[in-house]
Amino acid sequence: MKDGDDNLGETPPEIFRQQLHRLADWIADYRGKIETLRVAPDSKPGAIRAALPSQPPEQGEPFEKILADVDRVILPGMVHWSHPMFLAYFGWTATAPGILSEMISAPLNVNAMTWRTSPAATELETLVIDWLRQWMRLPGNFEGVIYDTASVGIMHALAVAREEAAPSTRKLGLTGRDLPRFRIYTSDQAHSSAEKAAIALGLGEESVCRVPSDNEFRMETSLLRKTVAHDRECGFKPLAVIATVGTTSTASLDPVAEIAQLCREEKMWLHIDGAYGGGFAVMPEYEWIAEGWSEADSIIINPHKTLFVPLDFSVLYVRDIERLRRVFSLVPEYLRGDTLETEKNYMDYGIQLGRRFRALKAWMIWRAFGREGILALMREHLRL
Repeated sequence: MKDGDDNLGETPPEIFRQQLHRLADWIADYRGKIETLRVAPDSKPGAIRAALPSQPPEQGEPFEKILADVDRVILPGMVHWSHPMFLAYFGWTATAPGILSEMISAPLNVNAMTWRTSPAATELETLVIDWLRQWMRLPGNFEGVIYDTASVGIMHALAVAREEAAPSTRKLGLTGRDLPRFRIYTSDQAHSSAEKAAIALGLGEESVCRVPSDNEFRMETSLLRKTVAHDRECGFKPLAVIATVGTTSTASLDPVAEIAQLCREEKMWLHIDGAYGGGFAVMPEYEWIAEGWSEADSIIINPHKTLFVPLDFSVLYVRDIERLRRVFSLVPEYLRGDTLETEKNYMDYGIQLGRRFRALKAWMIWRAFGREGILALMREHLRL
């Protein structure tokens, strides 16, 4: 910002328009040349920081200089997750419609916490969640909410399980109360988010019991049954089972239908971690993946892994979404005039009050490709 600057440092509209055109060219050039770049940087820890000033700037700098530093310092230090030779982890596919959608959501800059703070963001979130539900052929009593990642979703799901197993935990907490010692079961191949959720919820890492898997890396249900029975004899209260549909290491699928039967018998919460493999249930030839899902209490799907939505975008489905709202609805005084009983206020379905307009990118991408286009892309990925 300079003396006499009537814009108080903000970019004048015409200059901003020029910068947008320059950035559009930069994005298109990056996508066009990405195959020529190194997949991962050849740099040492600390090299990026050393190439930039250690002190924060006192005066503003021109956009051109900042973008030049992106090319000079930032880009060479990036791992290019959209590179065709990037074969690590679970890649996020950066499609053109996804990039365009992010360019729209940034200037809108809304907080999708209540219907009144952004009616379109709220109703679009409900819409795209239901589109995905229909694609996966889930029953209509499953509704959902968009979070950033599956790790956050599983924490919310287990919080509901904990409240239903020990009512008033939301109000009175865990300290100094005569509560049962809970057990959560998952396979030895499952994601570490189970333990992280247990830590965050005050249940403790040791409350998670890792059940051995069979020779196909699936949870061994006979051992699960024996473990649950043994824990009951030892005074534990079996709380939940996390069945994985697409493990991180081998993409194996736990036998959900068998696990669901045991959960019914033992009155345990069934959570399905379909963060990776669950998205393939939209394909007619893989609809068998969803066997037993209708018996679940909660299901996680990550469209940013298999359904071409940019990071971050994770959907938690709950059978009877009111179970989730009852645990997390807490309206502060300054927002009580913003809440309507007739509309869904997504701040009531999680710990976040500030919520990004994530639904826009799914809506744009799925409209641009359509179901058939999405299926064609998925089939090509499987072929490769």
